[in-house]
Amino acid sequence: MTDLLVRGGRCLEDARAVLFDKDGTLIDIHHYWASMIRLRTDQLVGGVDGSGQLAEGLIDAMGVDPVTGRMKPQGPVGVRPRTEIVDVVAEFLRANGIELSHREVEKRFVEVDHRTGEDLLPLLRLLPGVEELLDGLVSEGVAVVVVTTDLTHRARRALEVLGLDGRVDVVVGGDLVVAAKPSPDLAFLALRTIGLEPGRAVVVGDHPVDVQMAGAAGCGAAIGMLTGLAGPQDFVGEDCVVASDLTDLSLN
Repeated sequence: MTDLLVRGGRCLEDARAVLFDKDGTLIDIHHYWASMIRLRTDQLVGGVDGSGQLAEGLIDAMGVDPVTGRMKPQGPVGVRPRTEIVDVVAEFLRANGIELSHREVEKRFVEVDHRTGEDLLPLLRLLPGVEELLDGLVSEGVAVVVVTTDLTHRARRALEVLGLDGRVDVVVGGDLVVAAKPSPDLAFLALRTIGLEPGRAVVVGDHPVDVQMAGAAGCGAAIGMLTGLAGPQDFVGEDCVVASDLTDLSLN
């Protein structure tokens, strides 16, 4: 029997699975998405007259502060599904006199996916404590699951590049479910895949939608991380324990 602890206090007794969000929980979300959004922006408006100001506006619309390079807590990137990001981009471009269909915007996104897929490593930075915690979970026989709004194949590729794929049992991306977080769909699919009842699972994520997904799915516990988009005030009123980073978590 393995208990999951946060700063030495028991979070869940006899934990059988931990469902991790990816960006902001395992991977530095600000570095990843700031890099991706600038590449997408260049693909969409690079070379357009006056593109400097237009590019900054598009970066901001997708959810990254063009000055600080940090993501905005409300997203939409990193929080909402990809289809909604495509909607935001198409609407922003249309408002600025550039007519691109949703299909064409998605095509440009895919082109960036292909380019970065050949060399993802510059976009990826592991957050503190990831490898140590995953190694501990694996050694104790606790299932390690990644549930993310990212595309499943992109998430798997990122984990492979970082050398984490051998430590992760299941990856469930937003393209495999109908409704994104805070809907329980991702958690339900992950738990069905490993054959586990929700009460024995812990959800770990950097945004209130992760905690809300855990509650909607009936998971045994949720941990809100301060390594991504949310601050302590964002988890006030949510049914979770808050941790600074994954070094706060341990097993007993």
